[in-house]
Amino acid sequence: MSISHKGYETKCLTFETGETITAGELVTVNSLGQAVKTSNGGNFVGVCIAVRNGYASVQVEGYVELPYSGSAPSVGLATLVSDSNANIKAGGENDVVYYKVLKRDTTNKIVGFIL
Repeated sequence: MSISHKGYETKCLTFETGETITAGELVTVNSLGQAVKTSNGGNFVGVCIAVRNGYASVQVEGYVELPYSGSAPSVGLATLVSDSNANIKAGGENDVVYYKVLKRDTTNKIVGFIL
C-alpha cells in the first residue's frame, strides 16, 4: 500500500503566459499579471499544470512533488526556492517563505511539499 498526499487542497488559477513555460515548472507572476518561469533563487506562486493557447493553469495551493537540485531539502518546515531549471532547491538563511515538506526521495531527487 502506498501513501499519497496528492489532491490535498488542490487549487488552480488561470493566467496569461508572458513567455514560454511548460507543465511542471515553478512560476511567478510578472507586473502584467502573466505567469512566467521563476528565476534561479526566486520565490514562486505555484506550479504550472498545463499550457494551452497562451494560457497557463497554475496550481497555487495543495500538495506537489517536484525534482530538486543540490542538497535535499529538510522534511518539516523548510525554505524552498526555484533553481535554474524552475525546479526546487533548498532556500538559504535569508529566505523567509516556509513550506511543509512531507516527502524527500533522495534516490529519485524528488521533494513533496504543500504550497
